Amino acid sequence: MDIAIINTWLLTFQGDNLGIIQDGALGIEDGKISYVGSTDGFNYKEADRIIEGTDHVAMPGLINGHIHTPLTLLRGGAQDLPEIEWMNKGILPLAMHMTLEDLICGSKLGVLEGLRTGTTTFAEYTINAVDILEKVYLPWQVRVVATEMINEVGFGRTHLKPIDLYEFDRSKGENELKRAQELFQKFRSEELVTCMYGPQALDMVSLDLLKTIKEQAIEQNAGIHMHVAQGQRERLQITGRYGKNASTVKVLHKNGLLGPFLLAAHCHDTNEKERELMVKEGVKMVACPSAIGMIDGIVPPVGHYVELGGSAGLGTDQAAGPGSHNLFREMRTASLLTKTLHRDPTVLPAWKALQLATIGGAKILGIASKVGSLEVGKQADVITLNLRHLHLTPTVSRPFRNFIPNLVYSTNGTEVDNVIINGKVILSKGKFVNIDEQAIIEEANIRAKRIFESASEDWKKANSKLVKYTQEGWL
Repeated sequence: MDIAIINTWLLTFQGDNLGIIQDGALGIEDGKISYVGSTDGFNYKEADRIIEGTDHVAMPGLINGHIHTPLTLLRGGAQDLPEIEWMNKGILPLAMHMTLEDLICGSKLGVLEGLRTGTTTFAEYTINAVDILEKVYLPWQVRVVATEMINEVGFGRTHLKPIDLYEFDRSKGENELKRAQELFQKFRSEELVTCMYGPQALDMVSLDLLKTIKEQAIEQNAGIHMHVAQGQRERLQITGRYGKNASTVKVLHKNGLLGPFLLAAHCHDTNEKERELMVKEGVKMVACPSAIGMIDGIVPPVGHYVELGGSAGLGTDQAAGPGSHNLFREMRTASLLTKTLHRDPTVLPAWKALQLATIGGAKILGIASKVGSLEVGKQADVITLNLRHLHLTPTVSRPFRNFIPNLVYSTNGTEVDNVIINGKVILSKGKFVNIDEQAIIEEANIRAKRIFESASEDWKKANSKLVKYTQEGWL
């Protein structure tokens, strides 16, 4: 046996609940889980590494169902803006000045933050995905569901009014589809990599290209990961292009583009009937409440989607909006905002939020046979949290286990002290084993300073409300 975790609280996520085992133990051999059960009777003493789990929780690694890690380098660059300005006037003037090396550095920063706070699978949605995987995920041995973003719209749109339709460039879309195909070809046999197709959104991709992508996805037995119904900016584009009564969900349905192959991100500009249709068609949803709360001032309808019987998970989107890639923070935000939206403190309880960030994430990404729960034969993606941290004190187990809600409502991520991916220890006792954290932080600061300075004139010309806030001395 390679690793044994003993005397711990196990959250296995087997069955319909959390599968809690007191004084539990976990065995790991050749990258897979070889034992799940009680420490009593577990023959662990010959293991190469024994992790003492007293006063700890051991659980599946968290699964981030939607993340753009390269944009982490623009953290703090686009908050407190009107939704209609966020993309074209807020983030775009900065992102235009990022080089490939900047994207890679931003990805390292984002993955590092996710790892430190317990994420073991990242649904990376990016451009230049091959480079990001080769420079970040594979060297660090981190599990990734990779998506090359495909759109037919260029960068030069900061001057457009909200009602001005984007001009589609089919050759750009075709080139990006070729990059997506390269992603599949290069990493088909990599154990830690799963690939999906990534048309950015209905307002940024023509229906012809979307249908081509669907054909290729079905041929590859792969999913389509797409932003769906993500606010007023998108709706103006859809009604301008497809008619005043059109919506993203209606157009997708009419053209056979709703189905089990689709992972829909955000969905906050859908109505109840559209969500019922999406669930009926088997569409999966990933919610990013912190990002959408910050960018749109709206709560994604994840609570309603789950209520309808739909499959859902959680993501952090991009740090330039909500500010972080901490899934424990995202669980708390999802639960609190959903309770507020429904005016019902019983909806999306702590245990449901935990499921969304683990087995729920695995299901929507099509990797539940590998990860998302602690079961013999599954790949060993495991984290431990120290219950003796200030934020999790006190810990009691009778008459109920108070650390379950505390994991969602009190944890800030610093309690994570061991992270194991595919049986390899990435974080041990709170320290990275083979990653120079400080070097990445230093490089990120140098690169970000250059990007922001280089983008200064374009940012001012875009004239978002952030420019006014800065002139007034708030920033």
